[in-house]
Order: sequence, then structure tokens, then C-alpha cells
Amino acid sequence: MNDLIQTYNQLSEPQRRQLIAYADMLLLKQKAKQSDGDLTGWKEKIKKVSTWSDDDIKELEANAKNLNQWKVQEW
Repeated sequence: MNDLIQTYNQLSEPQRRQLIAYADMLLLKQKAKQSDGDLTGWKEKIKKVSTWSDDDIKELEANAKNLNQWKVQEW
């Protein structure tokens, strides 16, 4: 551990920030779970935080069908 600290202390400030960013990325990779293909649990979590009602979704879907019919305003 002392070797690591000594090496870190020898780095310039930009190199230290780069090393910390790299270490953070490695930690994120380590924490990331591999997908098993079953998204049921994820979908249930998303449903719990959603603020969209069924009527909101129907309205969005109806508007999406007409999206390509919009005319661009000419200047």
C-alpha cells in the first residue's frame, strides 16, 4: 500500500485526477451486474417510479403517430 501512495504522490495533479477517474471506472465495472436476460425485476422497479398514467401514455402514442405530419415553419 505504501508503494501505491508513493507512486500516487509522484504524479502531477492532472495525472492524479486521471488515475482517480480510471479507478472510479474500474469500481463501476466491478459493481455492474451482468444481465441474465430477465428484465422482469427491472421493469417492476421502473413501474414504481413512473409518474405516467395510462391516459398519458395513450396520448403520447397518438401524438407519435402524427409526428411525421408536422410542417416545419418557413422563415
